[in-house]
Order: sequence, then structure tokens, then C-alpha cells
Amino acid sequence: MVGLWLVTGGLAHAAGKQSETELWDTVLKPQHFQKRVISSDQAIVELRIPVRAEDSGVVPISVNAKIPQTAERYIKTLYVFIDRNPKPLAGVFHLTPEAGKADLAMRLRINEFTHVRVVAELNNGELHMDSGYTRASGGCSEPPPFLQLRESRKHIGEMKFRANHEQGEGGDVALGQLIISHPNVTGLQLDQRTRSFIPPEYVTKVEISFNGRHILSAETDISISEDPSFRFFFKPAAGGTLEARMTDSKGREFTRKFPVEAPAKAS
Repeated sequence: MVGLWLVTGGLAHAAGKQSETELWDTVLKPQHFQKRVISSDQAIVELRIPVRAEDSGVVPISVNAKIPQTAERYIKTLYVFIDRNPKPLAGVFHLTPEAGKADLAMRLRINEFTHVRVVAELNNGELHMDSGYTRASGGCSEPPPFLQLRESRKHIGEMKFRANHEQGEGGDVALGQLIISHPNVTGLQLDQRTRSFIPPEYVTKVEISFNGRHILSAETDISISEDPSFRFFFKPAAGGTLEARMTDSKGREFTRKFPVEAPAKAS
């Protein structure tokens, strides 16, 4: 908790003294990308986020890729930032050409009015960024009801998966959605009974493969919502098995396998 307090305290202090642009340009960008050039455009990715969040603990975002995933040119990594969150880097997502498309969707915790950014790194090293501003408050500190948290902990590691086939630029692809049961406690939420902070407990890594081939892996932090949900694309080919593995901050690991049918052939 001390380490988390130091990180969040320092960032909160910096955010309080700097404008939104300065926070990105002088703190976050140099920390994660040093002096590398980042193109601010929608040529590679487009970020979609609500202007005002209905629930700051479950804010939906989607990243829409403008290029297909091919062996020659593909989005290798997506970085999702929430400028004014206690821990701004919400997740780092590693992708491969096996995805067919690099679109991604998830739900975030957002603690105050802020810019949210996605930075796409291509396999040739290019960096492209899109951003959006959203109005949300308290997403990282709102305490979960005691009974809800107790029930949620009983189901940690359970997963659900579904796939919908569709035609896309990358060929026959399927849109998959993986939902992981986990309370994703941030360490900033007060226990309403004891008035002390609930210890952090959240998903730190997700790995997804299909028939043994890597599709997606993610390194995540407290800014991902309770019961993390990820939507992504993959190529189902002749059908097979999708495997999802999750690791959390307590060191627990869970693996689940799901059968995937081959896409129906057009008549």
C-alpha cells in the first residue's frame, strides 16, 4: 500500500499543478515513450469514449483499428492511458497478426474529469495516438457494498466467453468477448464498516490463445473495472479451442478453455 500511495500521491500532486496537456507532455509521455515521436491522428486507431460517464466505475471504451493485422504491417501494442487516474496506465495490450483486426473494447474505472488516450505501436516502431475527454468522478475510490464484494470473491477466476463470426478486412474473423469474474479492488476504496482501506486485489495479466497460437496478452492495473470484460478479434479458421489465462495481484492463476466452432461457409 505504501508504494501505491507514493505513486498515486506523486501523480495527484503533479496533476493538481499542471494542465491536461502539460501532464501528458511533461510527465506521462516522457515516462513511457521518452523522446519518441507520436503522431496525433486517427490514421491508425480511433478511440471512442462517452463524453459523460453514466457510471464512473464502468466506463466503456472501444479502440477501432484502421488497418488490418497482416504479417507485413500490424499493430503490435496498444497502450491505454487515463491521464488523471491515480495510476494513469490502465493497460498494455500485445497483439499479433493472428487477430486479423486490432479492435479492442473494455470497461474502465475513471476517477475524475480527464483525457483518455490510446497509443498504438506498429511492428515498424511507429507510434500513433488518439484521445477523448470524458466527465466521470470517483470510479477508483467508490467502495463496493460489503455483501457484493464477499459474493464476488467467491467467483474469482470464473470466466465466460462467446464468439460471433463475421467477414472483415483481415478475412474470416470472429469477435470474441471474454468476461473474468474478479472484484478488481483498487486499494483506494474504504470499507464502510471499518473505515479502513480495502487492500488492493486486481487482475494484472490476461493471456489469450487459439489452438496454441498467441492472440492477445494484456498487462492491466487498477483502472480496469470490476469483472473485466475484453472484446477482441481472432481468426477461428476451422474451429478449435480458445484458452484464456488470468493472473491477479495476489498471485492467483486461473486457466479456462472454450470450444469455438468453425465459421459457416457462405452458400
